[in-house]
Amino acid sequence: MLESVEDQYIKVGQIARSHGVQGEVLIIPELYAPTLFDVLDLVRIEDARGDLLPARIESVRVQEKNNRLSFFVKFEHITDRTQADTLKQFAVFAERETVSQFVGEEDDSESLLSYSVIVGDNQIGTVAGIIDNPAHPILDVRTTEQDQLLIPCVEEYIVDVDEDKQQIQCKNLDQLTKL
Repeated sequence: MLESVEDQYIKVGQIARSHGVQGEVLIIPELYAPTLFDVLDLVRIEDARGDLLPARIESVRVQEKNNRLSFFVKFEHITDRTQADTLKQFAVFAERETVSQFVGEEDDSESLLSYSVIVGDNQIGTVAGIIDNPAHPILDVRTTEQDQLLIPCVEEYIVDVDEDKQQIQCKNLDQLTKL
């Protein structure tokens, strides 16, 4: 039996922008692993339709600045800035087996992706990403109005995480929004 895409691949980052004229792209990682791309030579890029297209890595440069990790990646099939610009905001996936062997057990925060964010009895949005922060993870939530809301994973804002219902009960979010 074939494995589902979710079982076979894991999101390792997001292409933020092109870099330089040779076709390099800046990838913001989902996982903190400075040598992650050292073990990857082939990744999958999720296109606008949601298809995972293979992309062979030609070279990688790692930059750690202000406790943030960034990867400047050159793919074999991307030869100039114009081609690299077409990849902006696309997600980058790798084989789950390779990544899990490299970084160990799957990060618990990764399992919160797509969870509903609830305040009282109202769903206000869905977890679109997890920002790795030295103090604590931060939930990147897309609200029902398609706005972005960043929620620190601390007791001040998180009441409960219900794994069965895939919901995160929150409080005090008015402190995080514009008044």
